[in-house]
Amino acid sequence: MIDSIGSPEYRLEIGNKSIILDYKKFMLLKGIKEHSSITKASKEIGIPYRTALKYIETLEAELDSTVVATKRGGKGGGGSSQLTSIGKMVIKEYAKLNSILKKHSEVNEIEGKVVEIDTDNRITKVALNTKKVIIPIIEDLKVGDTVLLLVSPEDIFIMLEPQESSVRNMFECEIIEMGFQKGMVRLKLTLDKDVSIFADITEYSREKLNLNLGKTVYIGFKAASVPVIKL
Repeated sequence: MIDSIGSPEYRLEIGNKSIILDYKKFMLLKGIKEHSSITKASKEIGIPYRTALKYIETLEAELDSTVVATKRGGKGGGGSSQLTSIGKMVIKEYAKLNSILKKHSEVNEIEGKVVEIDTDNRITKVALNTKKVIIPIIEDLKVGDTVLLLVSPEDIFIMLEPQESSVRNMFECEIIEMGFQKGMVRLKLTLDKDVSIFADITEYSREKLNLNLGKTVYIGFKAASVPVIKL
């Protein structure tokens, strides 16, 4: 049985319609797609068959379109239920949004202040304490604004020596913590005074680079990979 408490629900744009879909309804549709059966899908997530039908009926009313197409069988059975193209689109959009939000749920949140806007090169410089991060120009930012930079641990490159590349942001750091996180090695590094940052690498990469606590490394991340929130 699926516990819906704390399960994510999202507002989805399907065609010209807007709906709110929670995790239980998503799993119901996903189960119908996998089993071609409303009965099996409803049992799998632990809801009565009539409740499953009500979920589908409500969803179809909101979308003004058929989500599940049911084919009745004869006396010997043989009936089945299939998701329509709209139904498949619903689970695709939910899965896509859920994946994006999960990826950004553990981002590094780095606060800084805009200190320079270079219109010729289309870049903005954000000061932390002693270091500066480069981001693309954002039209509503001005010098003096405080911003929050969101850097995903997966978007950070680890190097033993600084390298010339398309990576605009490159900093010397020290590894201060190491551990495992979802099958990856998670490093905690000093980015600046009182500012640390997390990076995820594979165990193979950790061994190849011979990384250990206290080691000095260089990290890099692309300016374009940094979402920015104006505070």
